Amino acid sequence: MSKTAMQQGHQFHPGDVAIWWKRIPGGPYVYPIKVTVLAVTSKRVKVAAEDDGTYVTRFVPPESLQPQT
Repeated sequence: MSKTAMQQGHQFHPGDVAIWWKRIPGGPYVYPIKVTVLAVTSKRVKVAAEDDGTYVTRFVPPESLQPQT
């Protein structure tokens, strides 16, 4: 994974498309999920994604997001 969003100084906005590096429970491994930003709070980013065939909404730390260009 490249530099995190926080290290890059990236600010997310509703409608942005990003990659969420989802951590697998119980281990140090992550895998990419394409997400759409719905809202931004002071500590988390609300995203919508398809995860394992189900559409989900999650609040994730901005460090786990990689902006898409």
